[in-house]
Amino acid sequence: MQRLRFGQIDIGFVRPPVEEDGINSEIVFREPLIVALPETHHLADRTHLELRELSTEPFILFPRSQAPGLYDAIVSLCQQAGFSPRGAQEAIQMQTIVSLVAAEMGVAIVPASMQNFQRSGVVYKSLPESTCIVAIALIWRSDPTAAVQRFLEVARQISGFDI
Repeated sequence: MQRLRFGQIDIGFVRPPVEEDGINSEIVFREPLIVALPETHHLADRTHLELRELSTEPFILFPRSQAPGLYDAIVSLCQQAGFSPRGAQEAIQMQTIVSLVAAEMGVAIVPASMQNFQRSGVVYKSLPESTCIVAIALIWRSDPTAAVQRFLEVARQISGFDI
């Protein structure tokens, strides 16, 4: 956001919400949240997993200051399951979170696209009770250049969202 605000970049991708004057944002992608477990975890072989079964586990979380929408969605999902996640570690990159899971430092709730990371030592489980969908938004300044406008047109065509 800061680099966009100061004109160092023209466009960015963030986890919403975006509530800043002079910055436009639109959702370009949505996906569910899933659980990442170490492959050695006692629940890793289960076909079905309920989030409440992880209530005593240490969680690896994305810091709220970096993505409040994502953090709040994860905490809300846990609270709906009857507990608050016990944070063991924080990491500012999803790849690091998944790597910490692989190192058996804890479990994590991550966007489903993290399965594409294919980190050895990690298994992913969907949550039957998960109706929690997170998004990625495209952001740009209110005074877009012609190049930014063209980028937005292409992003609209690719994403299927109305930017």
